[in-house]
Amino acid sequence: MVLGLLFTTSSYSDSDCSSCASEAWDGYRDAKKAYRSSDLNDCQYYAKKAYRHLSYAESYASDCNCSEAESEAYDGYRDARRAYNSSDLDSCQYYARKAKRHASWTEDYANGCD
Repeated sequence: MVLGLLFTTSSYSDSDCSSCASEAWDGYRDAKKAYRSSDLNDCQYYAKKAYRHLSYAESYASDCNCSEAESEAYDGYRDARRAYNSSDLDSCQYYARKAKRHASWTEDYANGCD
């Protein structure tokens, strides 16, 4: 029974990339909130949430062998992190907008990697 449990958990694969698409959508939502924020603290707060989701999306894309989604998720993660680390609102919004675009492309690619 233990051997069966080990085999089952080790053979799990998210072959349809749905987890990646879900995290990408969450990253898109939070990057959009960061982009639309009217003060730096809110922008950084949502950018941090976006980069966490896009980091997860990158990992899930790797798990389901969707290289296009993985690459876009990485780019989105990078830009969301730049938004979070920005010292002024304009820069935060600029990078959040870029992260939002990459998150959208990540979701599109993940949905196409069936």
